[in-house]
Amino acid sequence: MVQLSSFRRLPSKKHLRVVVYVAVVGIAASALFFFTRPGPSAVEPSYDIVLPQRTTVESLGGWQRVSPEGSEPVFAYSDTIDETAISVSQQPLPPSFVGNVSAEVKQLADSYSATTAIEAGGTTAYIGRSARGPQSVILAKNDTLILIKSEKTISQDDWITYINNLVDPTTEQTPKF
Repeated sequence: MVQLSSFRRLPSKKHLRVVVYVAVVGIAASALFFFTRPGPSAVEPSYDIVLPQRTTVESLGGWQRVSPEGSEPVFAYSDTIDETAISVSQQPLPPSFVGNVSAEVKQLADSYSATTAIEAGGTTAYIGRSARGPQSVILAKNDTLILIKSEKTISQDDWITYINNLVDPTTEQTPKF
């Protein structure tokens, strides 16, 4: 006989709403980013962002808004890690993440099956991999939620190096955590 206590407790409605919201925005952002020709965008994020050290967003092709009009803004740029194309989308942390960022990012990562945790630059990032090789990486840095998609599998060491080099471009300093 199955005991009810053996079932895992379902997430609260608040967590479920955040997970669904971020999942929808992330999926939409990824689809728009990978299936449209990204080009420089006249619109720029009005929130804190990070970029690879000593890099400008213009050198990466500019910002591309990847969220639908009328929704919270999510911006992305294209880059490469060891010749593998990646897209890096960034959005402000959802208000419900504030005060418990680590746990909320982990819960979001779990919902994406991104369960391999790595430490990079004082933050924890979570990697998930599809059977065909593309990876998703989820982390929070500089009060920004970051989702990175790769076209192929990238080594953990290369992910750590890339994440360690993400800095606040206005100061070229590694963001505070």
